[in-house]
Amino acid sequence: MRLSNLIGNEQLLGLLRRNPLPPAAIFSGPDGIGKRSAALALAALVNCRQPTSNDICGSCSSCVKAEAGNHPDITLFVPENNHIKIDAMRELSREAHYRPFEGRAKVFVVDQAEKMTEEAANSLLKTLEEPPSTSHLILVTAFPQRLLSTIRSRCQTFSFRSLTRGEISSCLEKTDQREASELRAAFADGSIGKALSLDIESVVRNRDVMLDVLTAWQATKSFQEVFKRAESPPLKADLKSRDRAKEHLELLHGLAEDLYFLLIGTPDRLINIDRRETLERLSRQLTLDVIRNLLYHIGQSYWDVDHYVSPLMSFETLWLRAEQGAQYGRDSYR
Repeated sequence: MRLSNLIGNEQLLGLLRRNPLPPAAIFSGPDGIGKRSAALALAALVNCRQPTSNDICGSCSSCVKAEAGNHPDITLFVPENNHIKIDAMRELSREAHYRPFEGRAKVFVVDQAEKMTEEAANSLLKTLEEPPSTSHLILVTAFPQRLLSTIRSRCQTFSFRSLTRGEISSCLEKTDQREASELRAAFADGSIGKALSLDIESVVRNRDVMLDVLTAWQATKSFQEVFKRAESPPLKADLKSRDRAKEHLELLHGLAEDLYFLLIGTPDRLINIDRRETLERLSRQLTLDVIRNLLYHIGQSYWDVDHYVSPLMSFETLWLRAEQGAQYGRDSYR
């Protein structure tokens, strides 16, 4: 892929294109924003035989091999069984000391580098301390703080930002996912990877279930209405699954955030843009205190589910806590 075709982070990518790739680098930033694609594109640029305008030519034998993923001097390491083990990093260190097979330099890209075991990370230290002149190492991670401090101190860090909704929507318009591109972009949390993988119909369906629960709770201010829905299909079956319960809580959190955005006068930040009218009506019946406490209890319930409390119990307790908060005056309704 050409660097000029990557979406977002134009200033950072321009800097990387114009300057030599450092011996060891960390590409940090949220998941799904193009860090790995940028690393592989830079690896292709380093080895391109006819670069033009600080980008690959796309037609030389080196670029063709890089695009096909079989360039002998570009190696990508990914986790196996959720870990990057010492054998893989020993292989990297060994190969780094050989001269390039056909290109200008060897480039090693380690994706999800935070998943290196401690032994694997330590095995890289000597290579990082005395980097071979013809090799480059790029560690790609959404969690740089999880890397050993001895690794971080030996690498130059480049921080990638989340993509804007406009950037994601523009990118989606060029793919087979252009239908509902604005809604996909709103739900993507700044990640083109997430936008492309979203089952938007499922997201909207589950979101509407949460909106129904929220609306019923607001109308009656009663836990009983929520209990009826939580104990009935399809929600009851979903709330038996820890992962599904967390998905519902995330969608509920998004709805509560949207109510907050409407109340403080920043509707351009809405996630659920296709339900704006419903949310506007709902926001007129609530105060910031109500929404603040609801967001707090959603966060508490998510923590409970993540720490092996029954998902159904956690979801129901969320609304019971919210109802009790109103009764004791911690929340107030208009």
